[in-house]
Amino acid sequence: MTECIVCESEIEQGVIGPEAGYGGESYAPAQTEHAGEIYYFCCSEHKESFESDPEQYVSS
Repeated sequence: MTECIVCESEIEQGVIGPEAGYGGESYAPAQTEHAGEIYYFCCSEHKESFESDPEQYVSS
């Protein structure tokens, strides 16, 4: 199961995302890297929210 770190909802495998970063090892519509970890998102808006303040979503 892949989960969006921003809204904590499951990203469904059957949903194809049009945003850049789709594909590869995950079926998530958007993804980014932070501190050596890859994070997946259900939409590009959540990716942008994460990138603006990653520490809000990442537990130390």
